[in-house]
Amino acid sequence: MSIDLSAAITTFVTESKELLQDMEDGLLELESDLSKEQKSEVINSIFRAIHTIKGSAGIFGFKNVVDLTHIIETTLDEIRLGEIILDNKLITALLSSRDVVETLVILSAQETEVDPATLHKAQDLQNTFKEYLAPEPPSHHPDALQNRENLAQSAGNTRWHILFTPNENVYRDGLDPFAFIFFLSKEVTELQVDTYTGSLESTDAFDPESNYLAFHLCFDSDKSESEIADIFDFIKTEAVLGIFPPNAAFEQFKTACHEFSNINYLIEKIKKCHSIETHVLDAIAQNKATISEAIPTSVEQDKSKQPPPKLHQSKTLRVEALKLDRLIDQVGEMVITGARTNLLAHETGNETLIEAMALLERLVENIRDSSLKLRMVQIGETFNKFKRVVRDISQELGKEVELTIEGADTELDKTFVEKVSDPLMHIIRNAIDHGIESPQERIISGKPTTGNLKLRAYHDSGSIVIEISDDGKGLNKTKILQRAIEKGLVAQEHSLPEKEINLLIFAPGFSTADSVTNISGRGVGMDVVKRNIESLRGSVEVESEPDKGSTILIRLPLTLSIIDGFMFSVHNDNYVIPLDTVVECLELHEVVAEQDIQDKSYINLRTEVLPFIRLRSLFGVEERIAHTRESLVIVQFGTLRAGLVVDSLKGEFQTVVKPLGRLFEGLKCISGATILGSGDVAIILDVSALIKSAIAVYETLEFKQ
Repeated sequence: MSIDLSAAITTFVTESKELLQDMEDGLLELESDLSKEQKSEVINSIFRAIHTIKGSAGIFGFKNVVDLTHIIETTLDEIRLGEIILDNKLITALLSSRDVVETLVILSAQETEVDPATLHKAQDLQNTFKEYLAPEPPSHHPDALQNRENLAQSAGNTRWHILFTPNENVYRDGLDPFAFIFFLSKEVTELQVDTYTGSLESTDAFDPESNYLAFHLCFDSDKSESEIADIFDFIKTEAVLGIFPPNAAFEQFKTACHEFSNINYLIEKIKKCHSIETHVLDAIAQNKATISEAIPTSVEQDKSKQPPPKLHQSKTLRVEALKLDRLIDQVGEMVITGARTNLLAHETGNETLIEAMALLERLVENIRDSSLKLRMVQIGETFNKFKRVVRDISQELGKEVELTIEGADTELDKTFVEKVSDPLMHIIRNAIDHGIESPQERIISGKPTTGNLKLRAYHDSGSIVIEISDDGKGLNKTKILQRAIEKGLVAQEHSLPEKEINLLIFAPGFSTADSVTNISGRGVGMDVVKRNIESLRGSVEVESEPDKGSTILIRLPLTLSIIDGFMFSVHNDNYVIPLDTVVECLELHEVVAEQDIQDKSYINLRTEVLPFIRLRSLFGVEERIAHTRESLVIVQFGTLRAGLVVDSLKGEFQTVVKPLGRLFEGLKCISGATILGSGDVAIILDVSALIKSAIAVYETLEFKQ
């Protein structure tokens, strides 16, 4: 009976990636200041991770993975025992092996032939680990011969014996006993397998999905009993396992026989192995009555084989991202349909129906919020991946850099996590290469030799803010402006405010590096960073002080799918902005007289200069509807604030964000659209771009004056 292992292999790959990431995190943690107990705990966790991968790979027959993980496991075991000192070189080798193991796992799962370069890396790593491991005495060495003789004398037994009895439901539980025996065959020598079908009382009761086999395994091995037991670790709750090592006493063999239902059959099988001296077999035969008395009856045995009931209280459930995306889309359509139905209910004037629709709308809103939370993940997992990046780049550049992480528990949409990873990578590489100085330069500047790079995440005004800051030399604004003029990005006679000079580092092809390195210097990457962030309706800001460092702030919305919006109209057209960006709404005539702002782009609001923009002018609608009183919507995005002059306010609106398509890509101040309950389309505005437009108009007019 063939078993489809594709689902199990997919799970193995996913879990292996998680375990390898845990291994990487642990190895990087070992380079920090830890107590002896903490280091021991971390090493043990790394050992367990690689051991689990090795065991699973063995079950699936992934030999390349098993070969490499075996020597990694042996090395880690020696480190645990204090036989090997864990130095920086060994940590580097273990980190490299983590990458190679991941590659081998993926290729093995895909049944793809491993490329020669990867095999060469794996062999080099195995040779590196062998240099750390003490060579074992050859089999003909006097010490090895003496050890074998001592083991054999303990019970007259020269071979291992295992009594392996999987339970009846082992196949239904997705486990294949033969996979474990196959893995054992790769780890030991001279394996002999005998099967026993004593649990099948009659063919009438035969069930093709049930297991009726028990196994007697006989082999040679120099492994410890715990190492042999670990091979069956994943099936131990679904089977009865009796292990009889060569150095075991008769009483231990008696205990191992305890769960095997036919002692006569077992003795016959062991005789065929010719691995136990005659006096031991005689002792077993003479005591078989005693052993048999200790063996449960078949009914009792079946009960004993059944593991205790498990309480399935899983804390997590692995769900495909595509399924979540479909759920969010369907919830979005439900929100739109609910708004349409609610509108129709109000048109009927039926109070009972309106009240029922109000209740339904609240339930839909709760479902919406719960669905969106399913896709929210902590950003700490992404941040932790950069520990390795910082370590590798700083070593390559000969710099000392310490990464500090704050706000790792901040949650954001998984879509953002996937798309923000590459931009963060570019920023971090540039910060280490261009921002943080070499140890010699830092000493001259009166700084500690170790530079500090900080990743910080937090919520602010309905947005997620990610800060990447360093304590390096900061941006050379004079050099940036000079290089921008040389490239024609800025006119020589034109002066720029400091914030805009800082943002020039995101211009395509822009670089102030005097030489090109493997890390940076080609002017490629930072423009992609800005473009990717803006495609997520986000923004990038740069702050820098000479000799103190730089900070790049990435600001992203909480979600891309469904938002709480605020709707208003301009010339009978509806527009929506995220509710979280709205500070307050005012009647414009109550704030200032119309003649006072006729030719101005700002107002004085409570002693604060507030730039504003008329959306009618922005959208090219000069005609004004009679008898309308304009309203001022004050919005804020990050530290920037401005006013939007609109014709009328419509209030809060649950908004399902719909993309506009390629035809409308690049439209300034517009980020999407939504469908109203009436079936009309409302445009979703980009608040960040609107504020920047208002500030730009204000600064231009001020400059002219």
